[in-house]
Amino acid sequence: MSRIDIAYGAEHRIKQACQTVYKHFLAGRHVLVYCTDPKRLEAFNKMLWSVEATAFVPHPYLGEGGDMARVHLCHELSAQSLIQWGDGQKPWLLNLDIHCPPFFEQFDRVLEIISTHSEDRRLARERVAVYKQGAHQIVYHDLSAKN
Repeated sequence: MSRIDIAYGAEHRIKQACQTVYKHFLAGRHVLVYCTDPKRLEAFNKMLWSVEATAFVPHPYLGEGGDMARVHLCHELSAQSLIQWGDGQKPWLLNLDIHCPPFFEQFDRVLEIISTHSEDRRLARERVAVYKQGAHQIVYHDLSAKN
Protein backbone atom coordinates (compact mmCIF):
# COMPACT_ATOMS: atom_id res chain seq x y z
CA MET A 1 0.00 0.00 0.00
CA SER A 2 1.30 3.44 -0.95
CA ARG A 3 1.08 6.64 1.03
CA ILE A 4 -0.41 9.38 -1.16
CA ASP A 5 0.47 12.95 -0.18
CA ILE A 6 -2.05 15.40 -1.64
CA ALA A 7 -0.85 19.01 -1.54
CA TYR A 8 -3.77 21.22 -2.55
CA GLY A 9 -4.34 24.93 -2.91
CA ALA A 10 -1.20 25.73 -4.91
CA GLU A 11 -1.38 28.89 -6.99
CA HIS A 12 0.73 27.30 -9.75
CA ARG A 13 1.03 23.52 -9.98
CA ILE A 14 4.35 23.35 -11.87
CA LYS A 15 6.02 26.03 -9.75
CA GLN A 16 4.90 24.28 -6.55
CA ALA A 17 6.10 20.94 -7.93
CA CYS A 18 9.56 22.44 -8.54
CA GLN A 19 9.68 23.83 -5.00
CA THR A 20 8.59 20.46 -3.62
CA VAL A 21 11.20 18.54 -5.63
CA TYR A 22 13.89 21.02 -4.57
CA LYS A 23 12.94 20.53 -0.91
CA HIS A 24 13.13 16.74 -1.27
CA PHE A 25 16.40 17.00 -3.22
CA LEU A 26 17.94 19.03 -0.39
CA ALA A 27 16.70 16.41 2.10
CA GLY A 28 18.56 13.71 0.12
CA ARG A 29 15.44 11.99 -1.20
CA HIS A 30 15.06 10.54 -4.68
CA VAL A 31 12.10 11.71 -6.75
CA LEU A 32 10.76 10.38 -10.03
CA VAL A 33 8.65 13.04 -11.79
CA TYR A 34 5.99 11.50 -14.05
CA CYS A 35 3.89 13.14 -16.76
CA THR A 36 2.74 11.86 -20.17
CA ASP A 37 2.28 15.41 -21.49
CA PRO A 38 5.63 16.42 -23.05
CA LYS A 39 4.82 20.15 -22.83
CA ARG A 40 4.01 19.99 -19.12
CA LEU A 41 7.09 17.88 -18.37
CA GLU A 42 9.27 20.28 -20.36
CA ALA A 43 7.76 23.25 -18.49
CA PHE A 44 8.68 21.51 -15.24
CA ASN A 45 12.17 20.75 -16.61
CA LYS A 46 12.80 24.41 -17.47
CA MET A 47 11.30 25.78 -14.27
CA LEU A 48 13.35 23.44 -12.07
CA TRP A 49 16.52 25.06 -13.43
CA SER A 50 15.38 28.37 -11.94
CA VAL A 51 13.74 27.21 -8.70
CA GLU A 52 16.44 29.04 -6.71
CA ALA A 53 19.05 31.45 -8.04
CA THR A 54 22.00 29.32 -6.92
CA ALA A 55 20.34 25.90 -7.02
CA PHE A 56 21.58 23.06 -9.17
CA VAL A 57 19.26 20.04 -9.26
CA PRO A 58 20.42 17.48 -11.83
CA HIS A 59 17.30 15.88 -13.31
CA PRO A 60 17.87 13.72 -16.40
CA TYR A 61 15.14 11.79 -18.13
CA LEU A 62 14.90 8.23 -16.84
CA GLY A 63 17.13 5.94 -18.90
CA GLU A 64 19.21 8.77 -20.36
CA GLY A 65 22.17 8.52 -18.04
CA GLY A 66 22.65 10.38 -14.83
CA ASP A 67 22.28 7.23 -12.75
CA MET A 68 23.55 9.02 -9.65
CA ALA A 69 21.05 11.89 -9.96
CA ARG A 70 18.42 12.02 -7.22
CA VAL A 71 15.72 13.47 -9.49
CA HIS A 72 14.60 11.86 -12.75
CA LEU A 73 11.89 12.79 -15.24
CA CYS A 74 9.79 10.23 -17.10
CA HIS A 75 6.84 10.21 -19.45
CA GLU A 76 6.21 6.48 -19.24
CA LEU A 77 6.10 4.08 -16.30
CA SER A 78 6.49 0.34 -16.46
CA ALA A 79 6.88 -2.43 -13.93
CA GLN A 80 10.65 -1.83 -14.19
CA SER A 81 10.42 1.91 -13.48
CA LEU A 82 10.87 1.47 -9.75
CA ILE A 83 14.60 1.67 -9.74
CA GLN A 84 16.83 2.02 -6.76
CA TRP A 85 19.56 4.59 -6.96
CA GLY A 86 23.10 3.90 -5.78
CA ASP A 87 22.29 4.26 -2.09
CA GLY A 88 19.40 1.76 -2.23
CA GLN A 89 16.68 4.35 -1.59
CA LYS A 90 13.35 3.90 -3.31
CA PRO A 91 12.30 7.05 -5.15
CA TRP A 92 9.16 9.00 -4.35
CA LEU A 93 6.81 9.46 -7.29
CA LEU A 94 5.62 12.99 -8.11
CA ASN A 95 2.64 12.82 -10.46
CA LEU A 96 2.19 15.78 -12.80
CA ASP A 97 -0.12 13.86 -15.12
CA ILE A 98 -3.89 14.32 -15.30
CA HIS A 99 -4.41 10.60 -14.55
CA CYS A 100 -3.08 8.28 -11.88
CA PRO A 101 0.26 6.87 -12.96
CA PRO A 102 0.38 3.22 -13.96
CA PHE A 103 2.14 1.02 -11.42
CA PHE A 104 1.99 3.78 -8.77
CA GLU A 105 1.42 1.03 -6.20
CA GLN A 106 5.10 0.08 -6.61
CA PHE A 107 6.09 3.32 -4.90
CA ASP A 108 5.98 3.78 -1.13
CA ARG A 109 5.18 7.48 -1.54
CA VAL A 110 3.24 9.30 -4.24
CA LEU A 111 3.06 13.09 -4.32
CA GLU A 112 0.20 15.01 -5.94
CA ILE A 113 0.17 18.80 -6.33
CA ILE A 114 -3.24 20.36 -6.94
CA SER A 115 -3.65 23.98 -7.99
CA THR A 116 -6.60 26.24 -7.35
CA HIS A 117 -7.70 26.04 -11.00
CA SER A 118 -11.11 24.40 -11.38
CA GLU A 119 -10.09 21.89 -14.08
CA ASP A 120 -7.04 20.81 -12.09
CA ARG A 121 -9.22 20.31 -9.00
CA ARG A 122 -11.78 18.29 -11.00
CA LEU A 123 -9.11 15.97 -12.42
CA ALA A 124 -7.49 15.64 -8.99
CA ARG A 125 -10.79 14.50 -7.46
CA GLU A 126 -10.84 11.67 -10.03
CA ARG A 127 -7.29 10.64 -9.10
CA VAL A 128 -8.04 10.78 -5.38
CA ALA A 129 -11.08 8.54 -5.93
CA VAL A 130 -8.79 5.94 -7.54
CA TYR A 131 -6.36 6.15 -4.63
CA LYS A 132 -9.21 5.75 -2.14
CA GLN A 133 -10.56 2.69 -3.98
CA GLY A 134 -7.17 1.06 -3.46
CA ALA A 135 -7.35 1.79 0.28
CA HIS A 136 -4.08 3.73 0.15
CA GLN A 137 -3.13 5.98 3.02
CA ILE A 138 -3.97 9.54 1.96
CA VAL A 139 -2.48 12.55 3.72
CA TYR A 140 -3.68 16.05 2.82
CA HIS A 141 -1.54 19.19 2.95
CA ASP A 142 -3.20 22.61 2.62
CA LEU A 143 -0.90 24.93 0.69
CA SER A 144 -3.37 27.80 0.49
CA ALA A 145 -2.26 29.21 3.84
CA LYS A 146 1.32 29.39 2.53
CA ASN A 147 0.43 31.33 -0.64
